[in-house]
Amino acid sequence: MAASLLLALALQSAAAPQLNPNLEPLAFVVGSCWRGTFPDGRQTDTHCFTLAYGGAFIRDRHVVENGPRPYSGETFYRWDAAARQIRFDYYAMNGNYSAGQAIPEANGLRFPDELVTANGQQMTIRSSWTRDGADAYHVIAEARQGEGWRELWRMRMVRSGPAREP
Repeated sequence: MAASLLLALALQSAAAPQLNPNLEPLAFVVGSCWRGTFPDGRQTDTHCFTLAYGGAFIRDRHVVENGPRPYSGETFYRWDAAARQIRFDYYAMNGNYSAGQAIPEANGLRFPDELVTANGQQMTIRSSWTRDGADAYHVIAEARQGEGWRELWRMRMVRSGPAREP
C-alpha cells in the first residue's frame, strides 16, 4: 500500500508542468490571482496566471468587474527563441487583440510600444509592472499621444488567492 502511494506521488510530481526557464521573470505571478482597482474606485481587474501546455506558456485570464459592460480577456506569454525575448498575445472578449514583448527589469517588467487593435482603430500603448514586495505589483499604462505619452491609468495589483485551471 505504501509503495503504491509513493509511486502515485512520484508520477504526479513528474507530470506537474515546469515553467520554461526563459519565462522566469514572470514566475512571481504564476499560480496566483491578482486584483486591483481602477482609478475610478469602482471597477476592478482580476488576473489569474497559470502554466499552459506543460509550462511552455503562461496563461493570464482576466476579468474587469463593475464597469459599464462585461469585459474579459486572455493573454499567452511565450518565449520567442528566434527573437530571444518574451512575447505575448492578448485576446479580448469583444474581438480586440494586441501583441508585444515583455522585457525583464530589475524590479519587474516593461511592455514597450504595443500596437492595440480595438473596435477597428489602432493605438500604441506601453506599460510596466513594478514589484511591491512578495504580494503586490504596480501597473502603469500609457498611450502614445502625438510625439509623447499620456497616462491611461495606474493600479496596484494585490495577490488575492490561488489561480485555478480554466
